[in-house]
Amino acid sequence: MMRITPILLLFWLLFAGKSGYGQDSLPHRTLDFYLDQGLANSPLLKENSNALVLNQLDSLLNVAVNKPYVQAIGQVLYAPAGQNFGYDQNTTNGGQYTALIQANRNLLYRRNLRIQNSLNAALRDSLRNTLRISRNDLAKGITDQYITAYQDYRQMAIYGQLVSTLSRQNEALKALLRSALFMQSDYLAFRVDLQQSEINYEGAKVQFLADLLLLNTLCNIPDTSRVQLENPGLVARPIFTLDDNPYLLRYQFDSLIVERNRRVIDIFYRPALDLVANTGTNAVSPLFIGRRFGFSLGLNFTMPIYNGGQRRLQYLKLNVSQLNIQNYRNQYINRYNLRVRTITEQLRVNQNLLERIGKQNADVENLLTISQARLYQGDMSAIDYLLIVQRFLTIKLSLNQLTVQQQRFISDFNYRNF
Repeated sequence: MMRITPILLLFWLLFAGKSGYGQDSLPHRTLDFYLDQGLANSPLLKENSNALVLNQLDSLLNVAVNKPYVQAIGQVLYAPAGQNFGYDQNTTNGGQYTALIQANRNLLYRRNLRIQNSLNAALRDSLRNTLRISRNDLAKGITDQYITAYQDYRQMAIYGQLVSTLSRQNEALKALLRSALFMQSDYLAFRVDLQQSEINYEGAKVQFLADLLLLNTLCNIPDTSRVQLENPGLVARPIFTLDDNPYLLRYQFDSLIVERNRRVIDIFYRPALDLVANTGTNAVSPLFIGRRFGFSLGLNFTMPIYNGGQRRLQYLKLNVSQLNIQNYRNQYINRYNLRVRTITEQLRVNQNLLERIGKQNADVENLLTISQARLYQGDMSAIDYLLIVQRFLTIKLSLNQLTVQQQRFISDFNYRNF
């Protein structure tokens, strides 16, 4: 922390309204700029959007799987036999020559397709909800990093303004020293604080650039130049109900997916009726291929009866999944309510402190104006006056700190209240 002497405080106060230390020419950046860039450049959000495209393709794939399946079948089998060797001709007919076009169609596919599509619809809703959560999480991370960089920027600007002011006053102080209005020790103390302020400015600049680089990296912005950051200007959102809260809805979607999977399991235990049709040639001798063209129709029926109770075990696994989802849902509601109440109280207390210190700031400014007149008239010592100046600066620093803290609380509140 820089040591600020009374002499340094006085000159900082008198010239604080002038421009900073090489900051005016830098481009301005706002929180919205970084949010737009970060959300647009995020590979995670693009992956989530692509997952919705894959889900749509899965729906089309479900339809395609349940359409008739047509295939070409070819077989050439020659089984020679003699008096003492070869397969039994009653089994092989001496050969098999087949060239068929065969079609299969499950006649009971409509119900299965509805079940598969209902599961896919639940997955699609869950993916959309996940996209909302990812956007909110990324926005929260960008906002928090922006607030951190903004705090660094304000500190760097203060140090830069101080260096610029003190540098301009160096010659004036020399003149005051020659006029015996300042002692040599006071001037040396001023020089030491000027040098320290330059060191503090460089350190603050390094910290700001480091956090700005993290912000650019988070937003996938390939830029390393210095910028000016605007006040985040966050405002607390109205409190919404949990009905549309994506962090709570995810448990609802997870539960729905479990139930839809239960119905998918049932598909494998339902009767199946397949229509089979083929046409082509099917002969036992090459000599008869041209005279054995024809077609056939048939029905294949299957009905599962017993498989060791696997369906019941699968149901039990889904029941455990539902229990886990409910436990996490209850935990989230409890944590949400506790966190929102805590942040609301923090906002209230911090706002009260801002108002109280703001009133103190107004009183100190009035006191400072009166004290300046008394100082010029010789009714107040420089030490007493500079104590008022130091109190004034302490209040200003407290206001800056509380203002940034208020932005952090609002960011956290808006993140929960989404």
